[in-house]
Amino acid sequence: MPDLSEINLIRTEEPTPVQLTRMEGILNLIAERGVNTDRRVDGHASELNTIKTDVASLKSETQTLREGADADKKTAVALAFALKEADENRRLKAEQSWSPITRIFAVIAVLGVLAGIIAAFVPHG
Repeated sequence: MPDLSEINLIRTEEPTPVQLTRMEGILNLIAERGVNTDRRVDGHASELNTIKTDVASLKSETQTLREGADADKKTAVALAFALKEADENRRLKAEQSWSPITRIFAVIAVLGVLAGIIAAFVPHG
């Protein structure tokens, strides 16, 4: 396809019908390029609509992920608080209850005190 810059628009040595025919050809060439440009622009518009749809979808997915992350954070904080409370309750219960070794020493201590009291009241010969 010839470039418009290569076409000499003014040919004074040719008769008017020939010049008009050449001008008609040039106008047809310009019209064809305009149609091709329209097709390309329409193709770009379609691609832009696809991109717009994809961006909207990504925004929606990002919002969903953000909401999920916020919910996960709240759940993690609640779980950490519950675990802290459970550990404090376990520790408090462990401090309040007697282990078997503590019980044995307590029984030995009580028996020793009773033996001392009884020995104080019983006359020794």
